[in-house]
Amino acid sequence: MSYIFPRLQQIISRGDDLPTLPSIVLELHRALENPNAGAAAIAYVLDQDPALTARLLRLANSAKFARPGAPITSVPAAVARMGLNRVRSTCVALAVVQGLGGRHARLDHQAFWAHSATVAALTGSLWDLVGDRRAVSTSDAYLVGLLHDVGLLVLDQYFPDELGQLLQARGDHDTPLGPLEERHLGIDHGAVASLLLGRWSLPSFVGEAVFHHNHPMSAPAHVARLSTVIATAEAMCWQADLGLEIEGRPPELAAVLLRKLDVPAAEVRGIIDWTYDAYALAAEVAA
Repeated sequence: MSYIFPRLQQIISRGDDLPTLPSIVLELHRALENPNAGAAAIAYVLDQDPALTARLLRLANSAKFARPGAPITSVPAAVARMGLNRVRSTCVALAVVQGLGGRHARLDHQAFWAHSATVAALTGSLWDLVGDRRAVSTSDAYLVGLLHDVGLLVLDQYFPDELGQLLQARGDHDTPLGPLEERHLGIDHGAVASLLLGRWSLPSFVGEAVFHHNHPMSAPAHVARLSTVIATAEAMCWQADLGLEIEGRPPELAAVLLRKLDVPAAEVRGIIDWTYDAYALAAEVAA
């Protein structure tokens, strides 16, 4: 099985038919960075994308948020029902799902984005507890969690034969995917994602944290904690049977990573229980 790095570099440098981050995601992200942003700011951005607004309103009227009375028909009303933070994170997830759906061969599109959005929600929640929010905001941490596995989309779209051979050779579905990717392809999907993210005008730490999310112990100091939080969120998903099957078992157990992060024990059970709600919402967003 040949290494894919030289061909991947050519694809990235040409930019032909590469997935692109929708501009509305960057606009939403900038709005999130404004502490004074409210429903009006979110509505102003969403007005540029009626399809995204329609999906948000459909979610606001879903069984998850259903309330007696007339259906929700505006973004401010959706904010009142769902809460600003939930609407913010949901909008980013919806925009990325909409923009990066693309073609796919082996990946289950809905399962992929449900997992990605769940990891993002957990990353944001954990970062609120143990992250340095002066250096990286919670919305930035959420975005990193959301994009952590986009390298799998690239492998699925541009190297389906190599990915298929790797999965066939793996045999045991529990075997972690990252080390096998490095051995057989010369690069893991975190590194693949970082090459793509470098084209998306995002802060450099986003790509760096994603690069190291499968091996946070080797991450440079300025992204080590964020990479560890992403790894922890993935391990928690796996423990809750909400992991992405193609990735296999995480290299480290959730309990080990939670201790490394000094997450208060009193918080862990609530976070685990909340994970199931986060996944249910993510699956509805990705549908």
